[in-house]
Amino acid sequence: MAFLTTERLSIRRVEESDLEFIFRIVNTPGYIRFIGDNKVRTLDHARAYIMNGPKTSYQQYGFGLFHVSITSTGEAIGLCGLTKREFLPFVEIGYAYFPCYWGNGYAREAAQAIYRYGYDKLKVHRIMAVVRPDNPGSKAVLSGLGFKYIRDIMLPDEEEYMDLMG
Repeated sequence: MAFLTTERLSIRRVEESDLEFIFRIVNTPGYIRFIGDNKVRTLDHARAYIMNGPKTSYQQYGFGLFHVSITSTGEAIGLCGLTKREFLPFVEIGYAYFPCYWGNGYAREAAQAIYRYGYDKLKVHRIMAVVRPDNPGSKAVLSGLGFKYIRDIMLPDEEEYMDLMG
């Protein structure tokens, strides 16, 4: 059941029944390139990803990555949500969509809803984003939210600097 809706989208928690969706999205080339390879190679891996990722985050922080679908068709198109990494002093907004849905404004629409939800309902103090410098699509979504480049940031286990936006 959706806990957030926009003009075109329904946003809800990721459930164990989303195994095939999670398996497909985390293995898209864009996800692997811009977010990382979570090594989800089987549906059992997808189940572990759901339990150790979104479900754990919901329990620990009250937020996480959420399932995004088109309201009129029910089609699952991506993930959008808030995440918290232990080594960063802020909450991050993040998203991933199947490439066939890029360029339709869905990422910005869901991100705006999640951003407002974070500040208005969850009372998050600060929401920022960490994005690869070579990801213009993600930067455009963040710019649409009013985010601006702040500085370069090096994350643990990364080999290149990322852009910190807020």
